[in-house]
Amino acid sequence: MSERDHHELSPADFPGHGMRERSAVYGFFIIMGIGTSAWISRLPTVKATLGLQPSGLALMTILGGCGALIGMLVSGVLTDRLGVRRAMLLAASTWCLGMVIAALAVTLRSVPGVVLGLLFNSAGISLWGTVNTVEAGAVERFSSRSIMPRFHASYSLGMFLALGLGSLLSHLGVAIGAHLAVNALVSLALVVACVLLCPAQPLGDYKGGADDERSDQQAGSGQSSAFGKQLAAWGDALVLILALINVALEASEGAVNDWSGIGLVDAFGVPESQAGLAPTIFAATMIVSRLLGTHLIERLGNMRSLVLTLLVSALGILVYALAPSFVLSLVGTGIWGVGAALGVPIVTTLATKDPAVAAQRASVISTAYYGVSWIIPPAIGFLADHTGVRPALLPLAFLLVAVTLLVPPVSRLTRE
Repeated sequence: MSERDHHELSPADFPGHGMRERSAVYGFFIIMGIGTSAWISRLPTVKATLGLQPSGLALMTILGGCGALIGMLVSGVLTDRLGVRRAMLLAASTWCLGMVIAALAVTLRSVPGVVLGLLFNSAGISLWGTVNTVEAGAVERFSSRSIMPRFHASYSLGMFLALGLGSLLSHLGVAIGAHLAVNALVSLALVVACVLLCPAQPLGDYKGGADDERSDQQAGSGQSSAFGKQLAAWGDALVLILALINVALEASEGAVNDWSGIGLVDAFGVPESQAGLAPTIFAATMIVSRLLGTHLIERLGNMRSLVLTLLVSALGILVYALAPSFVLSLVGTGIWGVGAALGVPIVTTLATKDPAVAAQRASVISTAYYGVSWIIPPAIGFLADHTGVRPALLPLAFLLVAVTLLVPPVSRLTRE
């Protein structure tokens, strides 16, 4: 390996990248938030149009999510082999195809058609998430600053815009099929524009870094292939612990997107346009917290910030689920958003420190969540059939508190 490959990333190594590549990454995150949250904003309409109970909606979602599990198993390998730009185009195209199919199926009131669309949709979004993680981690290392929360803030901004627009279109009576199909096609066009903005050799394709000596040893033992590195990542204690923490964080964030609006409709009888305020407020508080969170992380460090975000998230869920009024439940959603803001960015930073295995580690962490997602959504849905949606979310609060016990081992393994 050359001498150049053994030092940390610096601007001198990649002239012309800087702001141009960072802008492309911001774009990838914003568009992902816009693209995925349009579906979330119309979930109450999907539920009503298809005549589903909470358990039925959960089962449909989990069957459609099988595509994500398959996608995550190969996303690290695909990102390694295709590179950032081509992998991103493949991801966005697959996601767009799935959303168009799902939009048409909802219009036709076909549950199997929706499941088929969600299979493609979730497979694409799983690859998209891995590419985002790898490229954002590389750009953060390049900048030598804690900027990961700001990338995730741009995702939250996309969510906020899409959820707000979804509530407005629902209020205006715009057909759900037209809304979702147009959203998918416009999002794909914007991704293509960001790929063209991204340099021909993105930082995410650079595989040197701090652990080059270990990477050299793996190469000598035949583990340097994409599949070899993928298998090795599954045996890494740090990666597995981070994956468990991420399961709790992603389950919490996914629950507010999937269930918070439906919970308010069921509990207080508010219309969909008002219930949509819950995920919108969640996204808004996440944006602000992620923009300001870089200073908190630099002051407290990753470990203490991670514990804080887990505990505040749990508090937000408790307030949302137990509040006696619609307004107070919305306040709980805001607290939930503040708490959830920094957890996933911190896990992402810790997982992508070594560029040689960043894609594989990101794939393991995401696959672990999607594997557990076979259990979480139907569990919430079936529990909601007996307790109501809001009380069914309470176990997530206890899960978030429990995984704080995993933070000290992460600190020891990362020497932070």
